[in-house]
Amino acid sequence: MNTRVTTVIIIVLIAVIAGLGAAIITAQLGASGLAAVAAGGGAFVGIATVGVAIAAFLIPTAQSQAPPASS
Repeated sequence: MNTRVTTVIIIVLIAVIAGLGAAIITAQLGASGLAAVAAGGGAFVGIATVGVAIAAFLIPTAQSQAPPASS
């Protein structure tokens, strides 16, 4: 479980940095403030969604060991 939490935190941090970068670049290219915020938010949501989906696919789930079934 600790690996999953750490992975999601890293993915979200990368998405925040990418979203901030997209917003800054969009604003510097002359777009309005609303367009820059929309670009940053879209980049954040897209990268976070794809990253968490990939992490959920690659990281195996924790398997609990149940007691043996008695017959």
